[in-house]
Amino acid sequence: MNKNTYITIVASTDLSELRLDDLIGRRGLVVEDLSVGRRKNRGAIVLLDETFMDEFLWFIPENAMVYE
Repeated sequence: MNKNTYITIVASTDLSELRLDDLIGRRGLVVEDLSVGRRKNRGAIVLLDETFMDEFLWFIPENAMVYE
């Protein structure tokens, strides 16, 4: 996973389990890689371009990201 890279959030089962389907289609910047050394909960902290539920930073599962 590449820090300081823009991603687009896409549909995934992990994203649905977190009840974050409303984030699908949004764009953000990867600010912290949380996949190194993990088997579960692989993903990143993403800074969204627009707020969602009054927050900019969200955990996004690895399989719910597409790099631009």
